[in-house]
Amino acid sequence: MKYNKWEIKSEIDQVNLLLKVTAFFWTIMKLWTYNKWTADRLYPVIPTFDFLENIPGFVHSVLFCSSLVFLSLIFFKQEKRLIILLFLFSEVLSCLLDVVRWQPWEYMYLCIFGVILINYRKPKNIIILIHLFLVSMYLFSGLHKMNRVFLNDVWVNTILIDLLGISLDTVLKYKLFFIGLIIPFFEVLFAGLLLFSKNKKKISFYLIAIHLAVLIILGPFGLNFNSVIWFWNFALIFVLIILYNKPIQITDTKNILIHNFYWLILWFVMPIFSFFGRWYQYLSFNLYSGKGEQMYIYFLRKDLVKPEFGSITIYNHKPSVNLHNWAMKELNSAPIPEMEVYLKIGEEIKKRYGKDHVKVILYNSANKKITEL
Repeated sequence: MKYNKWEIKSEIDQVNLLLKVTAFFWTIMKLWTYNKWTADRLYPVIPTFDFLENIPGFVHSVLFCSSLVFLSLIFFKQEKRLIILLFLFSEVLSCLLDVVRWQPWEYMYLCIFGVILINYRKPKNIIILIHLFLVSMYLFSGLHKMNRVFLNDVWVNTILIDLLGISLDTVLKYKLFFIGLIIPFFEVLFAGLLLFSKNKKKISFYLIAIHLAVLIILGPFGLNFNSVIWFWNFALIFVLIILYNKPIQITDTKNILIHNFYWLILWFVMPIFSFFGRWYQYLSFNLYSGKGEQMYIYFLRKDLVKPEFGSITIYNHKPSVNLHNWAMKELNSAPIPEMEVYLKIGEEIKKRYGKDHVKVILYNSANKKITEL
């Protein structure tokens, strides 16, 4: 696929520009979260499989540097297929070495590159598949937010009280609690319209408005929180602009879907199992839903507390660390909200600091349940 101008005249131009935009923002986000891609840190390194536990730390660094080189080549070179293949191999291996690297934005970028690699000479297929990926992302992101914890923790406490400064009395007086359901409702609505509407470009404008709203809420003039997500929202804005710049001509749909059925299973079937704890939450775009457990680490000795842990709270006269705050402080990324990951992190924390010196618990805000690991 040759590309000479930053002008969208054909589907090949769209694919090349999508590839460049993805490579550009992927590079920025990897640099922004560089601690996550190395093993020289305090936050536990938890491999996806146990047999990868004893991989030397320098391998993590080599894979990180290699990925940046590959992304640069993908951005500048015209013939990219072999480079994409080598990059995806090294990137997946890097993610297997530490589960915290399986972030939703990483998953999206991997899917985009995977689709392009497999359908390299078929730009129409690439456009349709990335379009379907976005439908899945907005659909399941909205469905996961349709719960009371999202309304209480995210809508009321974070947006209304922390961001807008509205008091709880005002929230109760004007019955603002359930108005928060507008957010997931519109995500699901726009996902459906994106799939079925003929004017997909118009729908993309509404989705761009959502991403701009997220930037206002989480950005430096809002909550100033989770800064890596700022770049992801900018990336999604560019993807929407490029993808729907031209009308998507869906022809021979049956043949395309049959030959790419595995993507449909990954994007539309597997996320259903996430509602029952049978599939990974971040791979199902369970984002800011408020669901799931939070891990807390209680240190019985104050000298064990490190600056990398982030904000510290005092509970029963002992310092307490929220794993989410620790990950955000040291890695610029959120922890992976999966029970098996929490269990392994708990084991590593007790092994490192001594089980007599720390206590690890999980707190579920939905049912107020506290579980000691």
